[in-house]
Amino acid sequence: MKMENVTMYEIIGVSSDPIYKALNHLRENEEVRIGKYIIRKTAKFYEIDNHNLHECFKEKEDCYRYLIKLFEI
Repeated sequence: MKMENVTMYEIIGVSSDPIYKALNHLRENEEVRIGKYIIRKTAKFYEIDNHNLHECFKEKEDCYRYLIKLFEI
């Protein structure tokens, strides 16, 4: 049986998660710092950036899932 980590926000709903809320409030050409990452919303993408990483996502939910995985490490 494979065990997977589940966050409390997957149980109570991601809309309660401060990380998801921060992404949800981003407007085009705004950015927010979450931990050691800068998250920026452009006209086409959500970008996660720091000195070791630069990832782009078309969908907010994909960006959110990636961020959650980064914080699990």
